[in-house]
Amino acid sequence: MTPKITVFMAAFNAADYISDSIQSILDQTFNDFELLIVNDGSTDRTIEVIETFHDDRIRLVHNDKNRGLTYTRNVALTEARGEFIAILDSDDIAAKNRLELQYDFFQQNPQYALCGSHGTVINNKGKAVENNELRVPIGADKIKMTLLFENTFINSSVMYKTSVLKELGGYQEYAPAEDYELFVRMAEKYPVGNLDEVLVKYRIHENNISGLKAETAKLKLKEIKRNQLSYLNIPDHQHMGDLLFSILMCEFQRYDLADYRKFFQLLKSTNRKLEKYPLIDFEKMLFEKWFDVIYLKKAKMNAFPLLFDKNLFKWSYVNGRQLRKIFKLTIKGIGRFSS
Repeated sequence: MTPKITVFMAAFNAADYISDSIQSILDQTFNDFELLIVNDGSTDRTIEVIETFHDDRIRLVHNDKNRGLTYTRNVALTEARGEFIAILDSDDIAAKNRLELQYDFFQQNPQYALCGSHGTVINNKGKAVENNELRVPIGADKIKMTLLFENTFINSSVMYKTSVLKELGGYQEYAPAEDYELFVRMAEKYPVGNLDEVLVKYRIHENNISGLKAETAKLKLKEIKRNQLSYLNIPDHQHMGDLLFSILMCEFQRYDLADYRKFFQLLKSTNRKLEKYPLIDFEKMLFEKWFDVIYLKKAKMNAFPLLFDKNLFKWSYVNGRQLRKIFKLTIKGIGRFSS
């Protein structure tokens, strides 16, 4: 029989952690699923570990050789039988009620294409790390706006409609940021959401793909940023995309404050024409990003006049914490100037 959900797990040399990941799915309160594991040419004991589980809901598929993450994730286009696909990476752990809560969400919100959740971070031994909360934005509008600046989903928490993945042609060649790029495309066409629940434990260890391919990730993220601005009809989206990337990475050294001010003003005027995002909420978000740039670039004595830029500032956007930070920054600048 066709399951409601396909839980999709890509596995490459995952012997150290995959047992916990599999068990977390088999322990789910929601039972109408298949666990589709795609072995991407593992050379360790991954297959041996998988075969210790005897459960008819597990389906193991093998790539003919090591094909990489994008190819492996796209096996779901032909192999997934469920109406929904839930992602769980082979080193992460799902909460017992994850599938139940997300399936219920889709039943109540059939217009949505994607649903994620909050998470916590664990180490290679499965223990919680310090400051381990991974909080994501809640609400379709806020998520769509925030996606312009950063990823709003924990990949191992997401469930999406299989039909939407097929409609969009699956994952594109943006590994190791292929998930972010897919989320951006989904959010351009459909509402996307996050549950205000912690439904996944995200494991950090020395073999995390995102860490091993950091430089490749930066190049792919720059492409994603440029594509997003092209979608908004922003001129010179290559240069502006690099600016947007610097905001994502909090790397402000290459650009002047004037560049960021011009960029935020351009985003504001563009959105007023296209109405891609709710006007007031988006302009408040632009002001918050402008504040971050001023503060992190340590504008000092110029901080207050910059903050009150007439094209970005409204009293309803600013809060006491921001004013205190800018005041302290200004005082430091005056102190250094006086000395």
